Amino acid sequence: MIRVRALSVILAVALLGGQARAVRADTPADTLDAELTAPCADPGLSEAPDGEETAGAESPPGIGTIALKDTVSVLGAPLHWSGNDWLVFGGVAAGVAAVGFAFDVPMRDKTQAHQTSTLDELTKVVEPFGAGYSWAVIGAYGIAGFVFHDPDSKDIFFDSAIASVLASGVITPTLKFVIGRERPNESVSSTSFHPFSGSDNSFPSGHATQAFAVASVISAHSDKVWVSIAAYTVAGLVGFARIYHNAHWTSDVTAGALIGTFVGRGVVALNARLRKGPGKVRVAFAPFVTDRARGAGVLVAF
Repeated sequence: MIRVRALSVILAVALLGGQARAVRADTPADTLDAELTAPCADPGLSEAPDGEETAGAESPPGIGTIALKDTVSVLGAPLHWSGNDWLVFGGVAAGVAAVGFAFDVPMRDKTQAHQTSTLDELTKVVEPFGAGYSWAVIGAYGIAGFVFHDPDSKDIFFDSAIASVLASGVITPTLKFVIGRERPNESVSSTSFHPFSGSDNSFPSGHATQAFAVASVISAHSDKVWVSIAAYTVAGLVGFARIYHNAHWTSDVTAGALIGTFVGRGVVALNARLRKGPGKVRVAFAPFVTDRARGAGVLVAF
């Protein structure tokens, strides 16, 4: 439920944060190309001689534009993968399968046979960092950024929120539904699958996805080694807690960790480029005339 609410909030912020600029096409040509620069939330408006406000030419894109580009880039990435990209993906998938073959059942049996009070308490403390506590961490960065005017904290807040929504709010639930793997507390076999059977399935781990998405964003924004170690240690303990509580197989956690890390790192890298300069949006306009209809088409490319 918290992911659903968070998804609604972030999408609302994204929609409200974006700003648009009109495109005028006075030239009666068959095709008109125009490049627009999307303004940021504080575009640095200046007063023109005729009293009209104009946006600064070097303004970076607004949060709405960045959120849209993140969504299109991350979710649409497979559509643009090259042959080498698919080979890498196949290698990663094979690695996750190998982890499952070698560790799923042995790790489940070992953790269930060696339960201790210390591990009980530790896993109870760290496990929520893959759910509600992670959003508290994101919110803390938001408070630090907007209340204390810390731009780095603002960037971490925004990047980690977007990465969380995309990774644990879209990608992982979709895979859970499509793959339909049974949880270890529901089946003695690690190879029991019921595709398209619901969203509360085992593969991949949503907690691990969320924890590693936030950890990877925090790590990518910091040049301090101890910050990265602390962030990934907490995320790793979240994954262990899910195995310890017999809620996930080891390969579930591995896949979730990879998804969260790849999405988190990808969002940070993309947004760093967007924040360095104007966000260019290419708009192509083309009229069309047929025997039955007349109209125009618009293609927007980021």
